[in-house]
Amino acid sequence: MITMQSWEAAKAVKKAVVKDTFEGAVTDFIATHEARQAGAQAFLVEQAPNWVTPPHFHLEHQFQVVTAGSGAIGRHAAAPLTVQYAAPETGYGPITAGPEGISYLTLRAAGDTGAWYLHKPGSRERMQAGRKREQQHGVPATPLAADALAALGAATVDVLIAPRADGLAAHLLRVPPGGDLALPALHPHAGRYYVVTQGAVRIDDEDASAMSVAFASAEENPTLHAGPSGAEVLVLQFPQAALAGTAGSAPSSSVDTQ
Repeated sequence: MITMQSWEAAKAVKKAVVKDTFEGAVTDFIATHEARQAGAQAFLVEQAPNWVTPPHFHLEHQFQVVTAGSGAIGRHAAAPLTVQYAAPETGYGPITAGPEGISYLTLRAAGDTGAWYLHKPGSRERMQAGRKREQQHGVPATPLAADALAALGAATVDVLIAPRADGLAAHLLRVPPGGDLALPALHPHAGRYYVVTQGAVRIDDEDASAMSVAFASAEENPTLHAGPSGAEVLVLQFPQAALAGTAGSAPSSSVDTQ
């Protein structure tokens, strides 16, 4: 099953958010960042200029993709097309916005119960002893301007996070105008997000323009059909362990909305 949402449709539900841990706006793409229902969950965070979101962790596997602005995620510089993966209960941050702010998609295969901020009482006690914690970061080797995308002669695949036996992987696909490309999975996984970062593409008989987001279950491997200007698409693949998430855990006063 494939679930898709475009920026044009999603932006109608953009919400301003102001609180002690975050200032900016949140736009839901798939499900909602507030209800935490079962299944995939995707939303865009637009963090205010120079705002610092404190270090925190989540209970689910997640990818984050920087879409605009600049800043840093912990010690890692963050600019458009920067990809971060975080395993459950992995503390990361702070997320520091530059002078123009920073925007990033948060993408999960299972809906999360919120952020647990490490400076708040009770958060560290939520971490289970012995759990494997990790972060992975990836950036494209060569940024590509929109006019260069239209001039591509053949499809390219840029590995951002190398495929692992547990299913984790991240790739950036560039498809020339009118071209087709399907990315085979090297290992069993828990589903993929397809994020259109430039151009336009047809996924599973639906047209997806820039900033469209689609989640495909592990059984799906759609072919991408690029539009007349070509397409640039991130493919973010979850490890199999994401299928056995903790979504649905009871909320707590330590939980926040990102």
